[in-house]
Amino acid sequence: MPAYMISQVRVTDQEKFQSYLAQTQPIAAKFGARPVAMGAAAKTLNGANDGHQMVFVIEFPTMAQLEAWHHSEDYKAIVPLREEGSHQHMVAYEAQGVPAQFSLS
Repeated sequence: MPAYMISQVRVTDQEKFQSYLAQTQPIAAKFGARPVAMGAAAKTLNGANDGHQMVFVIEFPTMAQLEAWHHSEDYKAIVPLREEGSHQHMVAYEAQGVPAQFSLS
């Protein structure tokens, strides 16, 4: 089953954040990652916005590959750059399919 990493981001240092993005993409690709969506200019529909400016959705072939990426030495090496350039809330979800009651057809 695919797994999705969703990251809500507030950039604090544009240069460092861009450097982090440039380095994390090829690292994640080694684990089969593919970008699904990137959104900016959030519109709050319910609750309060925590201050994030954008969101990234990245698909991995499996949760094991997502976790392997997140715990890899290559990724750990750029975590300080991520933390210096942004505040991020990252979560991972394993796909479970779509229940019939949510079908739009």
